[in-house]
Amino acid sequence: MNQVKKTVLVVDDEKPVVAQIYSYLKAWRNYEPIATANPAMVEKVLDTCQVQLIIADLRMPNISGFDIIRMVRARGLNIPIVIITAYLATEFPKLKELGLTEDDVVEKPFEPKTLEEKIGKKLKIEPSAAEADGVMVENSAKILIVDDEQEIAEIFATTLREDEYEVTTFGNGKQALEHLKEHANEYHIAVIDIAIPGLLGHQLIQGLLKLNPKIAVIPISARYPDSIKEQLKSVGFDPEKLVTKPFDLTALMTQIKEYAIKAGVYKEH
Repeated sequence: MNQVKKTVLVVDDEKPVVAQIYSYLKAWRNYEPIATANPAMVEKVLDTCQVQLIIADLRMPNISGFDIIRMVRARGLNIPIVIITAYLATEFPKLKELGLTEDDVVEKPFEPKTLEEKIGKKLKIEPSAAEADGVMVENSAKILIVDDEQEIAEIFATTLREDEYEVTTFGNGKQALEHLKEHANEYHIAVIDIAIPGLLGHQLIQGLLKLNPKIAVIPISARYPDSIKEQLKSVGFDPEKLVTKPFDLTALMTQIKEYAIKAGVYKEH
């Protein structure tokens, strides 16, 4: 039986390391990774979606792995953290002061199996089987993301592109609507943040649905869900479809997949 994927945030200022760990997590199939080489994005990611584990380098400019540990704890989040570092001998005493043990650390350079065992132990997930699952996917779904947090939008877009979705992002509602006047029928799914500049999200949804009534729309909001639902209701959109931040990334990916299957643009063999 397939278990629900766990969302894992990877942060390391070295892009090759980020890409490497991201590819491992995707291959292990038990995880839905989010990756960034910018440690300043960690708080924004935590504001946006629910994260079950963080993998963080220690020595990064401006915001270190130590800072991330303190920030997560200051927010009262019970998120396990796996530290990766090439400086274990010199940094471990400081990690110990923060309550971390050797079970929380992977030393660079590391073997993929070591990392998988470490995070699997924390999340109570058995290592993935070596064999491929044999599922072939045909995916021609095209997705629009509108969110003024462009770095967040691109992180999310990268996750979708890894699953072979075609993704276009906009950070401004007015610009998105101008684009849609010529291209609305090309899209199958739209993920729209409500608090966007240029044109409020519910107004963009109203305009989009006039241009393409068949498109599946997922509205997202970080605050004031009751007033946002009223805005959605005022333009004839089902307010119960609102997704509130921080959202469950795995659930959102499943919802997008279901919409794509319903549109006939996503098939598994």
